[in-house]
Amino acid sequence: AESSIEDQLIVYWNRHKTQILLSVTAAMVIIVGIQVSKIWSEKSITDRGNAYVEATDDTEKAAFAEKFSSTEIGGVAFLELADKSYSDKDYAAAVPNYEKAFKAFKRAEFKQRAHIGLALSRLLSGDESNAIADLEGISSNFDYPEAARAEALYHLSILDWQGSSFEAMLNRHEEIEKLPSTGNWLGKALQLQTSVPELK
Repeated sequence: AESSIEDQLIVYWNRHKTQILLSVTAAMVIIVGIQVSKIWSEKSITDRGNAYVEATDDTEKAAFAEKFSSTEIGGVAFLELADKSYSDKDYAAAVPNYEKAFKAFKRAEFKQRAHIGLALSRLLSGDESNAIADLEGISSNFDYPEAARAEALYHLSILDWQGSSFEAMLNRHEEIEKLPSTGNWLGKALQLQTSVPELK
């Protein structure tokens, strides 16, 4: 019986050895390819990190951000440039970099940060309609942290107040209250309510 099994294996090998060898070779190529791809990816990430550290002034950082505009670290560079313009009260200059950061980021926790910056920069540069659209989008995005949604609702409530839409303002504050984790935005909303003469 053992001899018969050996004979069958020999026959099988002779009949299929080409396909077997090709399959093994293909598997080895795939494995090697995966390893090379992994090593190359890790090297690429390291190179990007080093380039980011070396980009110290705004011109270098802008060039870095444009070069790696489709990556998270490129998004970080755009975000830094936008934040600097925002801090300098150059809101119009902040808008395009917040837009690029928003497009570069894939993860919601980063994306919402750029989205908030974009909305406020548009608002402060006079583009109220797009700012409101951004804030509405943030407040209704369940992928975003609740604190970010609460912040958007708070800013919308201020616009309601400025437009004497007090009922709409209170409705925004009720939406904030429904969120389990609002950071300090619920406190700010309640403070706003007590400061509005029309509500006393």
